[in-house]
Amino acid sequence: MKVQHILVPTDFSERAEKAIEVAGTLVDFFGCTVDLIHSVPMMKYFHDSMDPLGVPFSLERDLYPHSIEAAQKELEELAGKYIKKEYRGKLIANVERKPSEAIFNQANEGDYDLILMSAKGSHETIHVMGGTTEKVIRHSHVPVLTINDGFDTDAINTIVVPVDFSDSSFFSVVPAFELAKELKAKIILMNVIELYSAGSDMIPYIPTDIDEQPVYESLITKLTDYFLQHPKYNLLVQRSGVVFEDNLVTTDGPNSTSVEVETKIVKGISAHHEIVDFVNDEGDMLVMSTHGRTGLARVFIGSTTEQISRHIDKPLLTIRPEFLDED
Repeated sequence: MKVQHILVPTDFSERAEKAIEVAGTLVDFFGCTVDLIHSVPMMKYFHDSMDPLGVPFSLERDLYPHSIEAAQKELEELAGKYIKKEYRGKLIANVERKPSEAIFNQANEGDYDLILMSAKGSHETIHVMGGTTEKVIRHSHVPVLTINDGFDTDAINTIVVPVDFSDSSFFSVVPAFELAKELKAKIILMNVIELYSAGSDMIPYIPTDIDEQPVYESLITKLTDYFLQHPKYNLLVQRSGVVFEDNLVTTDGPNSTSVEVETKIVKGISAHHEIVDFVNDEGDMLVMSTHGRTGLARVFIGSTTEQISRHIDKPLLTIRPEFLDED
């Protein structure tokens, strides 16, 4: 996964500062440039700034310049604290009606490879992802890496990738492979069979003794076909002869690179619950598409991704399917 230019949003909370600290460690790993952006709702600036100004005052002359100047100074302090000078990029401070729009517009219009941000902001509960972060994931064309407590590259040994037989879910295997290759990690392809997805009234009629091996064989066959249909990714599935254990191999150049791939077929009531529980207990990182087989691709983030993003404890990298940008 090419990472040369990172955008890190901050609301100056301790959680957001942690993301900047993580960016400072990633520059050593990727050798990338880091831009910081601070954007706060317009009404907060009114609230914080009107009292000392008195009336009458000019928005253009008095309010906005003061707010942006203060934010710019804080961005400079954070950049100086965590980002080595040679890797510091732009420090962007602006006043916007919706911070999430300022962030994903900056990312979509700029030359960025990644947005790195805290899963929760200064006013979020410990139970759900911050609303700003969720909106950025929903609308960003750029991959978004969200963290809670940190991102230690040495501690990422297992990368979980949920796949649901859709091309959009298989697309997320490509950046997962690149990360696994760099981090010397293995990949777990996870497919969840939702036993009761037809509704509670159908529970007595849905079999719970589904054989996992045929599902695994179908999944690997479908993934193999996907890479054959997309030769630009230079990847192929190399069968090991052991059920549920295979390898992903690069096909470009004389020196191929192999990453171990394990397939997990899990039966459960809901995909997002099973994925969250599995990753929080056994994984180190989750990589997934923002849209899957059941998502409304052109309108909303996939419902499973949305649910997972709210409750995951581990680092989460969300990838927008390529076909959404081609249309």
